[in-house]
Amino acid sequence: MLRKNKLAKLILLTILIVVNVSLESFSQASVNSPYSRYGVGDLATRQNAYNFAMGGVSIALSNPRYVNPFNPASNTAFDTLSFIFSGGINSKVGNLKTDQQSANTNFATLGYLLFGFPINKWLKTSIGIIPYSNVGYDIIDKQNLPEIGNTTFFYKGSGGLNQFYLNFGVQVTKNLSLGASGAWMFGKANLARLIYFPDSSGLLHTRIDNYIEVGDLYFDFGAQYKKSIRNNLTLGFGATYAPKQSISSVENYLARTYSGSATGIEYFRDTIESRIENQGSIIIPDKYGVGIMLKKKESWMIAADYSWQNWSKYEAFGKSDSLQNSMQISIGGEYQPSRTASANYLKLVTYRLGFRYNKTYLELRDNQINQFGITFGVALPLPRTLTTVNLGVEIGRSGTTASGLIQENFMKFTLGIDIWERWFVKRKYN
Repeated sequence: MLRKNKLAKLILLTILIVVNVSLESFSQASVNSPYSRYGVGDLATRQNAYNFAMGGVSIALSNPRYVNPFNPASNTAFDTLSFIFSGGINSKVGNLKTDQQSANTNFATLGYLLFGFPINKWLKTSIGIIPYSNVGYDIIDKQNLPEIGNTTFFYKGSGGLNQFYLNFGVQVTKNLSLGASGAWMFGKANLARLIYFPDSSGLLHTRIDNYIEVGDLYFDFGAQYKKSIRNNLTLGFGATYAPKQSISSVENYLARTYSGSATGIEYFRDTIESRIENQGSIIIPDKYGVGIMLKKKESWMIAADYSWQNWSKYEAFGKSDSLQNSMQISIGGEYQPSRTASANYLKLVTYRLGFRYNKTYLELRDNQINQFGITFGVALPLPRTLTTVNLGVEIGRSGTTASGLIQENFMKFTLGIDIWERWFVKRKYN
């Protein structure tokens, strides 16, 4: 007889933690990035500690003790009697600089919650919540315009998109597995722009407020092929695909003129344009990814990914945002000196290293906004358990100071815990 009490706890835990806690916590996630003003914001890298510490490689990876939400076909690696929980927090410290000034930034947030378990011998599933993008900026741009004089532009935004997903992996043949994922993509963004004329009492200032709320289904698919070759080596290939999709959204847009006072109070005068409860959509373009992996059983693994997304087809409420097609290259791997329980503890630790390069979807003032990061981390096993504490660190750079743009030097940290247990064992005795 199956351990029904533990299965019930699994269902209850999933509902309570993932739905009630996670949706609220993720909706409050923040980031400090001036480039998150464009498109859907700053796209989240693969931030769970397992993939993160290896440069984000994931497409060809599958592991019986880790949930890999970025290719649903990887679920087929789960043991038929296992239950896996993975959760973590992410943080970032950085320095934003131009050719004239600099400022420090930091933030921390709940990073991810993932659950993986079997349905039967050939069908495995995972459920969880992961970030898709983040919006967070507060920019002041002072200019001296001809015939107008000193003008100050304020830009402020917060919010982002997240995915509450459920995916399935099917073992089609001994070597081939396929997967499909359905997610509820949700989120909010508060965007504000102000134009202020500090020296001109005869000019009215302008304020534009734009509140956007998103909620709709999003689908993607994956495949993995693994083949044992020689000397305990396994060669694996992976592919992922997400078709172009329209995500239902609601916009509240209000542009007004106002006059200021010495106390800083805004006296609104006229409404220039308003769109209240405007039903529309955001077009998320198609995305493709391929990966390759080589591993030696219970010792080491190396992998590489390439992904590409057609952001030139992006639209929000019928308008494009002059975005460019993006791509990412990731290379990474891990090494565990020993799996013998009696070995020195440092030999039981898994060591990870990686690198990633992103060509983002932004091109500003004829400069492509690129990003790169060097990652490393460890998986620390807890004694007498199959639980590990995972730490990942990334040191990287985004943007440039050319043409008056902003460059960010940053360090990202991910701290996660992965719990692996046998929950579906039949009792021999009552």
